[in-house]
Amino acid sequence: MTYETFFEEVKGFGIPDPFFTKENKLYKINSKNGDEEFISRHVPYITMCFDDIERNNIQYELKWFNDDKIYNEVVPATALATKREVIELANKGLSSNDRNARPLIEYFDLFLEKNKLKRSLVVSHIGYVGNHFIHPQMESKFRVVPPDEGELQRLRAVQCSGSVEGWIKNVLEPLYDNPKALFPVIASFASVLFKEYDLTPIVVDISGISSSGKTTVQKVCASVWGMPSGYISSMLTTKIAIERMASFLNAFPLILDDTNTAHDTKALQQIIYMFGNGTGKMRGSLEGSRGTSSWQSVFITTGENNILEYTNSQGSAARVIPITNFKFVNKKADYFTALNQNVEQYYGSVGLEFLKRWKHHSKRFYGRFKKLMEFYQEDAGSNNVMRRIALHYAFIVFVGEVLNELFREEGIKIPINDFTELFLTMCSDNDHVDRAKNVLIEVLEELDANRSHIYGEYEPNNGIHAIVNCNGLFLTVDYVNKRLGVDAKQIREAWKTQQHTVEQKNKGKSVDYKNITHKKQTFRVAQVNQDFLEEQGFNFSRNCF
Repeated sequence: MTYETFFEEVKGFGIPDPFFTKENKLYKINSKNGDEEFISRHVPYITMCFDDIERNNIQYELKWFNDDKIYNEVVPATALATKREVIELANKGLSSNDRNARPLIEYFDLFLEKNKLKRSLVVSHIGYVGNHFIHPQMESKFRVVPPDEGELQRLRAVQCSGSVEGWIKNVLEPLYDNPKALFPVIASFASVLFKEYDLTPIVVDISGISSSGKTTVQKVCASVWGMPSGYISSMLTTKIAIERMASFLNAFPLILDDTNTAHDTKALQQIIYMFGNGTGKMRGSLEGSRGTSSWQSVFITTGENNILEYTNSQGSAARVIPITNFKFVNKKADYFTALNQNVEQYYGSVGLEFLKRWKHHSKRFYGRFKKLMEFYQEDAGSNNVMRRIALHYAFIVFVGEVLNELFREEGIKIPINDFTELFLTMCSDNDHVDRAKNVLIEVLEELDANRSHIYGEYEPNNGIHAIVNCNGLFLTVDYVNKRLGVDAKQIREAWKTQQHTVEQKNKGKSVDYKNITHKKQTFRVAQVNQDFLEEQGFNFSRNCF
C-alpha cells in the first residue's frame, strides 16, 4: 500500500490551523512565538461520522498511514476527547502518548469544526436491528463495528466460498443417512428465523464418545454461515464471553465445541439458563445502568457427556434438545477427511442464499409450522418438558421442509421423515426431562444400596432416612428436605402430582406427608407409592418386621 493511495482517500479533508503536515507528520504553529512544534509521527484524519442507533451515541472513523499500511479504526467520540483514551489509541498503532495527547485532542476538535463529515449508521452486532436483518455479505445501510477482537473474528468468518450446489453435494448429502447429524445442521439455518416466529433461544447438544464425529458436524453447522475455523470457538471460556458472543451473533447460531473443556462444569447450568432467557446480565456503570444484550438463536454444543448431566434442575431440560449417543456408522477415515476438507472449501453461500429466498417466499410457508408443532406435541404425550422441547424441535423440522422446497432445483433432499423416529427415541431416552422422578429413583437406589438407614425391626444408629412396615416404605421428611435442599418443595410437589408419593390430607389441603408411629416413636413421613416401587424394581419388604 503506497502513501499515494492513502492520500487519494483523504485528499478532500483539510488540516485545521494552526496545525499542518510535513513529511506525513503532524506539526503545530506555536501561537506565542510562531515556532513549529512537532506533535505526532502520524497524521490522523477523521473521515466519517457514525450514529450508533442502538446505543444512541457517536463514533468516528479514524485513518492514518504508517509503514506502507493504511490504519482504519472506528472509535467512540470519547476516544478523541479525553486524554486517557487518546493515549490508548497507541494500542491501535497511532503515535499518541502522554506528551501529545492534549494537542491531539485540540487537533481532533478543530478537524471536526473544519470538515463536514459524511454520516452513516453503525451497529455493534449482526442479525436483527429492529426489523432489519444484517448479514455482512448483504448490502445494508448499517455498518457493523464489533465491540472487540473476538467479535471481529466472527464477523470476518461470516463470508462465502464455493457454490450452493457444491455445498449441498459435498457437505450436506454425506449426512443424509444420519438424522442425528442432519438435525443440528438444519438448526443452524433455523436460528435466523427464531425472532420472526417469536421463539425463545434453545440449546442443541451433541454428545457421544470421543472421535465419533461431533466436531465435524459442528463444522458443517458453521459452514452454513461462514468459515468454520473462524466461526467456532471452544467452551473453554467464561459466561461473560458467551453472553457477548451470543449478543453479537444475535440471530446467527452460537457454536462452541466440547463442554468437557469448560472452566467449571457446574456453571453449565447457569449458561443454559442465561442463553435460554435470551438476555445478558444487567450491569451498572458510573453513568447508570447499561442496556442489556439480547439474542434469539440456537446454541450448538458438543461433548462426550450430555450437557444435562451437569445440571440438576428441571428447567434446564426444557431448554436443551439433546442429541445423545452420537456416532457415524460404517464410515471410514477418508469419509471424515473429505468432509473436513469440503467444509473449508464450501461455506457461507447457502446461508446467504437461504436468507434471500426466504425473504421472497416466506408467506407461502405460513401455517405449516403449527401443524408440525401439534404433531410433535402429541408424540410428547403428557410430559410437559418434552412438549416444550417439541415446539423448537418441530420448528427445526419445519425449516428442513422449507430447505427442501427452496433448494429443490439444486437437488437438496433432506429425509424429513427420519426426524419423527429421532424425536420418539429422544422422548424414551431423555432421562432428564423428568428430573423429579429421576431424583426419587436416586434416593431409592441409595437406600437400597445402604439399608442401614432404614428403620424396620431395629433402629439405625447412623440416622433414619426411611421407615418400612407392612404398609409400605416411608421417607422421613427431615431426610428428604436435607437431601433435596432448596429444590425440596418443588420436587416433593412433583412427586405428589405424578403419584410417585401418596397424597394425604391436612386440614383439607392436599399434602404429601403424614405422621406415623413406629416402635413407639412418631415420625413425619412421605409414603412412596407401592406401584411406583414395583414398577422401578425395588423391594424393601425384607426390612418389614
